Amino acid sequence: MKIAVLGTGKVGTALGTRLAAAGHQVVLGSRTRAGEPGILSRREAVASADVVITAIPGTDVVSTLEDIGEDVLNAKIVLDPSAAFTPQMTMAYPGDSVGQQIQTRFPRARVVKTLNTMNVTVMVDPLASVPQATVFVSGDDAQAKTAVTGLLADLGWPHDSILDLGGIDTALATEHAAPLFFATVGALGTATFNISISRAHDPSGQPR
Repeated sequence: MKIAVLGTGKVGTALGTRLAAAGHQVVLGSRTRAGEPGILSRREAVASADVVITAIPGTDVVSTLEDIGEDVLNAKIVLDPSAAFTPQMTMAYPGDSVGQQIQTRFPRARVVKTLNTMNVTVMVDPLASVPQATVFVSGDDAQAKTAVTGLLADLGWPHDSILDLGGIDTALATEHAAPLFFATVGALGTATFNISISRAHDPSGQPR
């Protein structure tokens, strides 16, 4: 697939590198570094892409996509791993989510929220970092979620570790897990961990 990664920080670079290694055509889009090898302007990167990954702060996502233009974004898949915080590291959008904001502002785009409950090292190498882990997926478009699930597999996520929560409205739940993430970092002294969903089994051993 042709993938545009918006952002050249740790998350954008790690996702872009891993997906390129899996055989995808990846370009990075940057507001300040366009012209460097492999880096285009954000608008140029998105124009030629099938999938757009918003690897930038959540508070900047909607305005960045507005700058790129609704005509360029069109009906592309938007994989949103972002988190939105105030300078005081509190939730920037209580009662709302970046994923929902994108879908509302760009109704033709096919938004999928995922990878936002973990550190970047777990995003791109889940089995090496945390053998038992769950990655959540939220979105309204079934085909977009299927495509994103394929990208998650390319990042190393086993099928059984991918949990489809439903529509983009469920992104509210995972985005608001951020305080739990930071509390766990403080308790463990590391960010290399992830949430794992353990399902109850019936007497035959089958998941309920």
